[in-house]
Amino acid sequence: MVEFRVLGPVELHAGGKPVDIGPPRQRAVLAALSVDVGRPVLPSTMIDRVWGQEPPDGVRHGLHVYVARIRRVLRQADPSTATSLVRRSGGYVLDVEPDHVDMHRFARLVQQSRDPACSDLDRVTLLRQAMQLWHGMPLADLPGLWVEQVRQTLVQQRLDTAVAWAQAEVAVGGAAATIPTLTELVGEHPLVESLVGALMRVHHATGNTDEALTSYTSLRQRLVAALGIEPGAELKALHQHVLRADVDQPIARSIALSLPDSPVPAQLPMDVPGFSGRRAELQQLDGLLAQAQPTAVGVSVVSGTAGVGKTALAVHWAHRVRSSFPDGQLCVDLRGFAPGGSVSPDEVIQGFLEALGVARHRVPSTLADRAALYRSLLSGRRMLVLLDNARDAQQVRPLLPGSPGCLVLVTSRHQLPGLVAHGARPLVLDLPSPDEAREMMVRRLGATDRGTLDEIIALCARLPLALSITAARAATRPHVPLQALADELRRTSGCLAAFVGDDEATNVRAALSWSYCALSPEAAALFRRLSQHPGPEFTVPAAAALGGSSLARARRLLTELAHAHLVTERNPGRYAMHDLLRVYAIEQAHDVDVDTDRQAALLRMLDSDPETLGFGIRAGRPR
Repeated sequence: MVEFRVLGPVELHAGGKPVDIGPPRQRAVLAALSVDVGRPVLPSTMIDRVWGQEPPDGVRHGLHVYVARIRRVLRQADPSTATSLVRRSGGYVLDVEPDHVDMHRFARLVQQSRDPACSDLDRVTLLRQAMQLWHGMPLADLPGLWVEQVRQTLVQQRLDTAVAWAQAEVAVGGAAATIPTLTELVGEHPLVESLVGALMRVHHATGNTDEALTSYTSLRQRLVAALGIEPGAELKALHQHVLRADVDQPIARSIALSLPDSPVPAQLPMDVPGFSGRRAELQQLDGLLAQAQPTAVGVSVVSGTAGVGKTALAVHWAHRVRSSFPDGQLCVDLRGFAPGGSVSPDEVIQGFLEALGVARHRVPSTLADRAALYRSLLSGRRMLVLLDNARDAQQVRPLLPGSPGCLVLVTSRHQLPGLVAHGARPLVLDLPSPDEAREMMVRRLGATDRGTLDEIIALCARLPLALSITAARAATRPHVPLQALADELRRTSGCLAAFVGDDEATNVRAALSWSYCALSPEAAALFRRLSQHPGPEFTVPAAAALGGSSLARARRLLTELAHAHLVTERNPGRYAMHDLLRVYAIEQAHDVDVDTDRQAALLRMLDSDPETLGFGIRAGRPR
């Protein structure tokens, strides 16, 4: 049997004996594949994981060389070829049973232990096996940002599992078995309150009450000395429970119980005045509250095109449910697509730590230490974390709490499949219905002329940002009749000049440009070409003809555009873009592309099979 290890130094074992994987970069390639065992990993993703954001020239050739060497190592380790590294769906796949990779076997064991039907003894057995898989710091011998992010996630999973294991052992009378491991982990993570709480419980369960109280006192001293804060409410309650249970002990009488409260952050911005509609979406978010219980961390990703109202929905809903999170609400604009660049997780966590009462000079210097402290402070609390305008999953992952009871709401122009794949609930925000758009405008304007109002809504393509700009223009010019405003929009139809406010927040062109500028050059070129399609929907063959590419490449680029919400897949293989996006694409095409290229793209499409182009007219070259 071949075993891949990443819960410690990256290793390969065959028949119980270690196999030489090769140099560090080659081990990094194998680790990048092992994390996603059984799933294709694109070469671009591999390069980002192994070489980072600034790979050297010739990096793809280097990747191919390492892959070829790993294939040879695997063939030698497993001549039966049950273990292989193959090319599939445009990426590399480590084709092996997930249980052969220790991190995936660990995840399976932990998941099985959470089954309500699992007996106490079976739960203990599963968690013991899971903890025995660890051999040190995960990916211990590898550098890099991606490695650090994976390492943080795995370390947090180990700490959470250690706490669950201790609780399970206490339930069956085996608490003493966990003391060495918990003591070692507390030494490695001295500020993690959940670990100290678990160690207090097992000491108390084994009759070592003095040790339990000493563990609390030591943690309190460390927190005060290092961060200037007190232990959280859950640990305080445990401490008092131990004191009450052993009130006759001399050490108990000597410990003071009067501890100051931690600050309760309330960072939500002002609720959206006159918010209307989105009832189905609000109901879907209400369902997320069930996840923010003591059993799990609830995470939801609200995605949609620029200007569709993601932030307004998230902020409004957060205000609706804020009473469910008495320990506070944290909020940050990650500026994922802003021209000046996004906010780094380092900066965000520093701000969160200060909001939670950590003095600036006591904030740890590294992202890993900041994230560990942040998760420790949120442990045992019910907090709402709103992460607005995220660029990608990598920006979000360090900001996710590690313990149950918290809820995280993320908004992004991208769908963030990396978060969804790990349990986040997706909510794709589409344009509001005509009735919802009308309700919004009536609330803003008090208008009663339904025909004129519907014309304005249509000219705004029902995009909430465009509707808001138009409503603001009408409100600041009360002497101008509503019909005159509709006439003005009609005259400027086909350009975005009517939807440019006095700042970036009220500028449709600027909002769309941030999504466009984040595209790869190939996807941006296809986006411009798609503006030439004459029908309301287009197909993959039509996109391939317009872009002059293969069907596979067109499908990949359409997927990128769909993830950025610059096109919408209304039915399998059939895509569309809303009217203002089409206008923006036309503007970009005229600014960037030369006439001959646009004409050539149109002729390629018209020469294609008319049944595959995506519109109901019979296409053909003009005569």
